[in-house]
Amino acid sequence: MKYLRLVWSGLWRKRARTIFTLASIVVAFLLFGMLQGVDTSFNQLVDTGRLNVLVTTNPAGLPLPLADLSQIESIHGVTGVTYRSLFIGYYQTLRNFVIVMPIDPDHFFALNSMFAVAPAARAAFLATRTGALITPNLARRMNWRVGEQVPLRALNAQRKDGTSDWTFNIVGTFEIRGSASSDEPVLLMNYPYFDTARAADTGTVQMYMESIADASQAPAVSNAIDNLFANSSNRTHTQTERANAQSQLAQIGDLDFFVDAIVGAAFATLLILTGSTMMQSYRERVREFAVLKTVGFTDGGIAGLVLSEALLLCLAGALAGLVLSQVMLRGLARMTAGVIPVHLPRVVFLAGAAAAVVLALACALPAAWRAKRLSIVEALTVR
Repeated sequence: MKYLRLVWSGLWRKRARTIFTLASIVVAFLLFGMLQGVDTSFNQLVDTGRLNVLVTTNPAGLPLPLADLSQIESIHGVTGVTYRSLFIGYYQTLRNFVIVMPIDPDHFFALNSMFAVAPAARAAFLATRTGALITPNLARRMNWRVGEQVPLRALNAQRKDGTSDWTFNIVGTFEIRGSASSDEPVLLMNYPYFDTARAADTGTVQMYMESIADASQAPAVSNAIDNLFANSSNRTHTQTERANAQSQLAQIGDLDFFVDAIVGAAFATLLILTGSTMMQSYRERVREFAVLKTVGFTDGGIAGLVLSEALLLCLAGALAGLVLSQVMLRGLARMTAGVIPVHLPRVVFLAGAAAAVVLALACALPAAWRAKRLSIVEALTVR
């Protein structure tokens, strides 16, 4: 702190150069924060997947017959089975989209205990054919209240009457414990209402979910389920809930590789830019460093000033970039209504700070070494 003013004056000796260098650092760490935030959020969603719950789908993404339910329930090791489907709808305008999940009202909540539903709301949902449960975020966004009847227009679920309009009675709200999914615009509806009213794929579901007593038996139970339908026209692919989330993420591509490659390229460019800036600043100030040594500054003190300037510049730019990325990630989450639940974990801030320190040292060490070994006589004779 004693020499902070001196360090600050050295940084702003060339204002335009410092501003442009700082802007480059901010942009690099903004990119770092956003990519790492998205990647970390997706990985955290995968980690919440359970190992004692299996997910059965069709390898081609086709619906599965509801008639398969009894056969899956008979598999040794399966302690419970439920099912669900999914379609996308919107309220009034396309901007107000809603993820609608027709669920098995009798067994879905027993298998998914992380869904927090008040007993009264669950009872009303079971008793009301057109009943719907919604997330608190969806209720706030649409200004819906319990007891209200709301219409939705489906994008991919036409009714038998030729329309795509579905009407629901809001009977309560639900939350998903320990997950950012409670921010998503999700509506749960009764599967019987959906199945009897839709025009196509009647008697089918999108997926089955099976609970098993022993997570270590997941591969054996998965194979047993898939072997049941190996020669059927409706083949199945069964895996743990976590593996299913990983496979869905893999469809995007190797996200970790893309993030590392982009961030690596950005930091390599930043290293060259900042390093050349620091060396140029050193060459312009050789006589000044010689004068400081003449008035009593030690060799180590001069090197410390050079390093301090780089550290202050890089840490300030990193902090600004990470804060901006946090703001932009929150905006992205709002724009997608929580479908992409992104945030910036503390570990990303710590990693950013560490990267800023490494960047500063890598850029400034050559200049600091030269400043430390600088000869007063030679420096003062430089023209």
